[in-house]
Amino acid sequence: MDITLFKTLLKVAAIGNISKAAAVLCVTQSAVSRRLKQLEDHIGKPLLIRSGNAVRPTEAGQFVLAKAQQIVDLESQIVDKLNVNEPKQRISLCCTPAFGIGRLPSIVSAFMADNAESADLNFVFNMPEQALEGIENGRFDLAIIEHCDDLNMAGHRGYPLPDDEMIFLSAPSLGIDSPAPSIEQLFDKRLYLKNEQGCARRFLDKNLALTGHSITEFANIIYFDDLQFIMREVLAGKGISFVPIGLVVDELCRHTLMAHRIADFDHFYPRTIILGRRAPSPLLLSFINTIYIAFGMPCPSIFHTEAPFPPEGFPESL
Repeated sequence: MDITLFKTLLKVAAIGNISKAAAVLCVTQSAVSRRLKQLEDHIGKPLLIRSGNAVRPTEAGQFVLAKAQQIVDLESQIVDKLNVNEPKQRISLCCTPAFGIGRLPSIVSAFMADNAESADLNFVFNMPEQALEGIENGRFDLAIIEHCDDLNMAGHRGYPLPDDEMIFLSAPSLGIDSPAPSIEQLFDKRLYLKNEQGCARRFLDKNLALTGHSITEFANIIYFDDLQFIMREVLAGKGISFVPIGLVVDELCRHTLMAHRIADFDHFYPRTIILGRRAPSPLLLSFINTIYIAFGMPCPSIFHTEAPFPPEGFPESL
């Protein structure tokens, strides 16, 4: 039986409130509820009586609490006596800044709800080429690649995620009323981009070239390596930007920003999970599964813990 379940029960009983106990444990309320249910299912009896927001132990709960305290105390004595520290397993991920800001926080929150005591996460935000280089030299266990232009994926184990979408963005006060203006209608606007070598610039260059245009046709371009600053400028009606739609879902729903798609543009580009050279651990497989759940799609069978995995360095893709 996982000792984390006993520790969770002890904390909830001591505080008398699940949500407050969750805050102290640095996990979500739903994670605490899942742990309690798992423990109650294993014991076969209800351990807590819920009355509004307050909880108190049942008769069986009082017995389990006493034994749980003894078990936790014994663990503490073993750790103190032998100086045993269970090392956390490190997971290193590289992704683009846009994915890291728009998608990663909710994925990490869901994953750490059940793995906070066993996982040590390390994230690096960089361009796709650097992500692939880190995979090749063993720096990263996992990379999430967004294909803003052509990439050589030969020799890599890649698995698809849903495509991402890049859109032009403006405030209603700027006066671009059409959701599908011509690109010429945008050229007299100031364009804000995060990075001159970033995915947004490269993907924009690719689309402009396909339509016989160039980025130099914009009135002026401001590069500023701070997405929050760019969003503030766009919200103030000072110009437009070209960004992944996942970054601005809330603003679009509140109609404080407007999305614009160009008829001759390909606004979608692929997104891929790339695995490192070593066979993934069960914890890494769990993290990958959390990513697929966040996208609302089934995890490929290759990532199921019971499935045989291709040998180290063997290119396998779906």
